Amino acid sequence: MSRDPDSVEVLFLGTGAADWPLPYCPPADRGQVDAYRGRSSVLVDGHILIDCGATVPDAIRHFGVDVDAITDILLTHSHGDHCDAAAIEHLVSMGTRGDPINLWAHPSALAKLAGIDRLRKRELQPGKTVGFSSLAVTALPANHQVPEDTALHFLLQKPKASLLYATDGAWFLKGAWILLKEVKIDALLWDATCGEAQGDWRIFEHNSVDMIRVMRQTLEKQGVLSPTVKIYLTHLSMNLCAPHNDLVARLVPEGLIPAHDGLSITVHR
Repeated sequence: MSRDPDSVEVLFLGTGAADWPLPYCPPADRGQVDAYRGRSSVLVDGHILIDCGATVPDAIRHFGVDVDAITDILLTHSHGDHCDAAAIEHLVSMGTRGDPINLWAHPSALAKLAGIDRLRKRELQPGKTVGFSSLAVTALPANHQVPEDTALHFLLQKPKASLLYATDGAWFLKGAWILLKEVKIDALLWDATCGEAQGDWRIFEHNSVDMIRVMRQTLEKQGVLSPTVKIYLTHLSMNLCAPHNDLVARLVPEGLIPAHDGLSITVHR
């Protein structure tokens, strides 16, 4: 199937935080979208994978992804639910293509994956932009604690579409704002680990819905977001977030869309 070069296509392979159980256990009925959530990951334009936790290879099979089409993996950081060496090695072994997969990550994350073959390791630093045909990806610093590592968000841009992938993380850092303030974002995939919970300590490196509302208001006032931009909530905690249908009923009317595994979206201006 040909893809629109002016839009960004995203498939959610996982929308859960690290407290969802292993092994991968998708519901038999795909209508039960919150019966299980895999580790947070998305596939962009059919060939760029963002994050690869333990459930990603099984999700790729479950949702019928052509693994040989995957050319690049971007890692937000080296926490195990986003960067699982065994899962990455398994993913590489699933393919039959001879070319190595490009693995983009902060140098300290790359160092933890040194023993995996058929990967072409490429360093990412905050502020660095890399190109994938018509898509440019800029790494932004993320507000998430990782020893000896720097967590990243990703700004994905085409001439007529832009997407911000922002998980894991809490309040935007000033360095991220400096890179974002000149941009018009057409969709935002946002960490909402804490859901509507009040008083949970994880807000110091993850978002609650209340935090997202405050940041959204600021981004709209500064012209980065329009009031109609769709915001997709991901990295949802099993223990902190309400059931999916309850979240949908309360949040979709204000333009906050709880994502689910297998959700496919197309972003365009």
